[in-house]
Amino acid sequence: MSNRWSRTLIVATNSPAPWLAEAVRAGKHQRVDYLELADRFGSRHVDYAIVRHNRLLYHLENLLRMDLRLAWQVVQLIKRERYQAVISLSERVGIPLALLLPRQIRHLVIFHHGMSQQKLRLIKGLGLQRRWDMIAAISRAEANGMREVLALPAERVVPLHTPIDTTFFQPQPNERPASVVQSLGLSHRDFATFIEAMRRLPHIPCHLRIGSSWVEGKAGHEDQKLPDNISLQPFVPPDQLRNCYMKSRIIVVPIKASTQWSAGCTSVQAAQAMSRPVIATRRPGLSEYVIEGETALLVEPGSVEQMVTAISTLWNDPVRAEAMGQAGRQLMEERFTIDQWLARVTELVERMMANAAYKGMAMNTGIE
Repeated sequence: MSNRWSRTLIVATNSPAPWLAEAVRAGKHQRVDYLELADRFGSRHVDYAIVRHNRLLYHLENLLRMDLRLAWQVVQLIKRERYQAVISLSERVGIPLALLLPRQIRHLVIFHHGMSQQKLRLIKGLGLQRRWDMIAAISRAEANGMREVLALPAERVVPLHTPIDTTFFQPQPNERPASVVQSLGLSHRDFATFIEAMRRLPHIPCHLRIGSSWVEGKAGHEDQKLPDNISLQPFVPPDQLRNCYMKSRIIVVPIKASTQWSAGCTSVQAAQAMSRPVIATRRPGLSEYVIEGETALLVEPGSVEQMVTAISTLWNDPVRAEAMGQAGRQLMEERFTIDQWLARVTELVERMMANAAYKGMAMNTGIE
C-alpha cells in the first residue's frame, strides 16, 4: 500500500497539533482519520501548518467557509513534489482546490455539509462537479441529494460515514452508577429545546457540556435561565470525556433543523461506542448513525414534548436503556470503526485511480 499510494496527498482542515500523534500512542486521544490515512498510504498529510498567517484572508475565509490559502499552498506542494492524487477531508479546501488543481491530478473530496444551498449553487454555477473525480458525502441521504442536484452518476457521489475509534471509546469501569442525563457538543445544537425539556423534568439531574474540537461560537443557551437541575460543565479532552459518558444514563444530542443533515454524528457515535443510549433529533443524515428504537430514540426538530417523553421513557426504564446502550456498542463495532472507514477510503481511491487510468487509455487509443 505504501509504495502504491505514496503519491497521494492527504489534506486536513485542522490546526497543527504536534502533540496529537503522541497522545494517540499514549491512549489519551482517539485515532485521527488523516493521520491514519497518511500512515496507511505511506504518504504525507498537510494541514493549516503550511498556511502563512494573514489576518485579512483569515476573516475572508471564515466568511466564505473556504480555505483559500491552504488550497493555494497545496497546489504549490503538488507542483514541487509531483503528487498524483489528493484526498480533501473537507469541502472547505476541496472547493477551492477544484478550481486550482491541475486537471491530471485525481481528486476525492469529502463533503460534511453537502446539502448547503449556497455551496450547491456555487458548484453548479462554476461547474465544479466536473472537476472532482469523486465526491464522498457523510451519509447516504446527502450522497443521494447531491447526486440529484448536481446530475452526477452514482459512482461519482458516494456515501462515506464518519468513523469512530471503538478501541478508544469503549465502556470503562465505573465506580458509581450513572446518575445524570448529559448533552454535549456545539455544532448546530438545539440546546434551547433541550433546556426547556429538562425544565419540565426537574427531578432528573442534567449535565450540559458545551464545546467542540472543530468549531467555535455560541451555543444558543447564553440568554436562557437554566433550571436548577442543569449543571454547566467544562469542555474536556477525549480521555476525560470517556468518564463523562460513563457517568451518564442517557446522552441527548439535540440538533437544529437545517441543511446540516449529519450534524451531531460524532457525538452520537461516541455515546453508542461507550454503550450509552441516545436521544437525538431526527435528521436525514444523523438518523443513519443509529437504529431507531434499538440504539436510540429520535424526536422531531424543536419538539419539547417529544424530548420530554423520550427522556422520561429511558430514565424510568433502566433495563431498556441498558439494552439500547449495548445494542449501540454492537452497531458501532459492526459498521462504523475507523478500520472499516480506512478500508472504504482505500476502495474509493483504488476505484478513482482505476477510472482515471481507463480514461487515459481511452483518450490515447480513441476509445469512447
